[in-house]
Amino acid sequence: MTEQQIREIAEAAFKAKFPDVKLHRVNVWPDTGFEDDSPTVDVSIIYEGKYEQLNGRGLSDVLTEVVDKAYRGVEHHLGFPCVHFFSKPELIRGRRDLATV
Repeated sequence: MTEQQIREIAEAAFKAKFPDVKLHRVNVWPDTGFEDDSPTVDVSIIYEGKYEQLNGRGLSDVLTEVVDKAYRGVEHHLGFPCVHFFSKPELIRGRRDLATV
């Protein structure tokens, strides 16, 4: 499993669950866990709009799909996906670089 494949999985899952919310970008970075240094993959989904446009069920479904397709049952995975959702306008207001979240 490559970073690009994980990015594509996350993009497709987000677009399927939130077709009316514009996706800005998906950042993927291999990382390590905190306690036992197990490999993880940070997946940051940055979308246009407000957080209120998303719902808990959809967020949970996106997370489950990314974990299922990029980790469970995958022989060569990069690590457990840690999925984060960010609103682009809120990041800009907080003066955060969209390429680093």
